[in-house]
Amino acid sequence: MGYVLFKEGSLSPVNQYKNWEKNMARGVKKGALGFTSRFAEFVSRVFRTGRQHFTIMLIPHSEKKIFNFKVSIFALIFYSAILSGVTIGFVSMAALFGGLQSESLEKAAQAQLAQAKLDIYGEEINSLNQVTQLHETAFSGLLDIIGTPQTKGTLDGDARGDLTSFLNVQQLKQGVSREVGSLVRLRSYLEQSLAPLGDVTNVLNSQKKLLVDIPTLWPLKGVRGRITSYHGASENPFTGAWYFHKGIDIAQSVGTPIIAPANGKVNRVEFDANGYGNYIDLTHPYGFSTRFGHLSRVLVSKGQEVLRGQLIGNMGSTGYSTGPHLHYEVHLGVQYVDPLEYLNISSAVIDQGAGADGRGYE
Repeated sequence: MGYVLFKEGSLSPVNQYKNWEKNMARGVKKGALGFTSRFAEFVSRVFRTGRQHFTIMLIPHSEKKIFNFKVSIFALIFYSAILSGVTIGFVSMAALFGGLQSESLEKAAQAQLAQAKLDIYGEEINSLNQVTQLHETAFSGLLDIIGTPQTKGTLDGDARGDLTSFLNVQQLKQGVSREVGSLVRLRSYLEQSLAPLGDVTNVLNSQKKLLVDIPTLWPLKGVRGRITSYHGASENPFTGAWYFHKGIDIAQSVGTPIIAPANGKVNRVEFDANGYGNYIDLTHPYGFSTRFGHLSRVLVSKGQEVLRGQLIGNMGSTGYSTGPHLHYEVHLGVQYVDPLEYLNISSAVIDQGAGADGRGYE
């Protein structure tokens, strides 16, 4: 068993802790009382100051009665706060109203622009409808000529497919513009035109295959020349006697390129001093043949295959001739026919790589 000895007059640790605790409690209490006292004094001073009154006098620049009123600091602060809040709210509302007004004006301008565009689209659609009706009339005539069946009333009928019927019955009644219906009808018409167009294409291809084999191309390359003598009765420039002119005479300068008017084969290349001079005979399918007389130069040989638009010689004045020209004949079997009857049906549709005047071949 041990013993703890303390000097006389000293405190034990327990008593020391208790004394410290008491001192701490007294300090906290004293501080709290001091803070409360100071806060109460501050509040009292604020209330005393706030209850003070000021007299506000309004003195007119006339002999009218002076107007004055008393107001406390609290009331002045209160009214100032209310005035500040109202001012801030007014400024905020004015800024918001200005923004909304600007946005509204911008939306109105956009709406006007959109309406103007819609008006333009509507006018264009109306014009498109008119052109389409003209096209339908012309296209129907073409189909009648080539004997292709056609669907009547493609732009005027109501049975134009499920989508068209749906738009016409369900949506047009709900305010969908007429322009939408017009576009739908136009789309339906174009769809129904695809099959007849295919038939037209087939017919044109067949015609093209036929016409490139008959003499429909102008025999001078790049120029038209001048017809000085036509097919039929003509006067001999040397004797003055009348005779039957078997072809046409086309005058142009010496060296003008002469081309084949159709696919064919060179049947004859000869020289006739008292007649055609240097001349070429071509044979073509379907019983056609052509002759080219008074050439200055021949560029093909007998038995050679030639294509429509191919260069075969140059214009001259050889043989029985009064000047540079091409004597051009067309035969059908053993008959002499007017070349112009076939040259008049020449078309870009049937030209293979060359224009109606033979451009495009070297």
